[in-house]
Amino acid sequence: MRRRSSTGLTLIEMLVVLIIAAMALALGFQSLGQWRRADAAISNLTAENRQTMLVRSWLQSAIRALHPVAEHPFEGDSDGWEGVTLQPVFLSQGGATETRWEVRMQNGRLQLATLEAGTDHVFVLPGTSGSFEYLDATGRAHPRWPPALGQHSHLPSAVLLRLETPGGLRIWSEGVAGIRDPVPVLYESETD
Repeated sequence: MRRRSSTGLTLIEMLVVLIIAAMALALGFQSLGQWRRADAAISNLTAENRQTMLVRSWLQSAIRALHPVAEHPFEGDSDGWEGVTLQPVFLSQGGATETRWEVRMQNGRLQLATLEAGTDHVFVLPGTSGSFEYLDATGRAHPRWPPALGQHSHLPSAVLLRLETPGGLRIWSEGVAGIRDPVPVLYESETD
């Protein structure tokens, strides 16, 4: 008697194919999970870097546009500074606005805060500590402004923010553009 040859798969061959397909699917899902975690970590890091760069830009603009006003002297220490700027962050630009910038540590996180027109805005910074320094016209750094001794301008030449990070020291700096001392406005009263 002649036996017929079958062209289909045996049960064992089918089980082997299913096991190989299941292993490929498991590896694919594992790789997809790793990719999702890596993508989320990169997205978070990118968002933090964007916020840090934006806050740095705002701080530098406020420093660059500092304006000397005799009635509101510029004062600063290692924790922060206050003065009059022409480029506030959240108010109309170009108008003289009293502002304060300060570094603080809250809940174990370094923060940079700005106070404009009674409204406090707080931003998280990368780092473990931060402090401000003020450069005079000769380039010498001072922990306070105005410095204790000597004749100095109303405004410093530049303001530095030193940030201690796990990766090392970062320094944000910006020079004050424009005049550094109030200019007296001399005029004669009009008479008819």
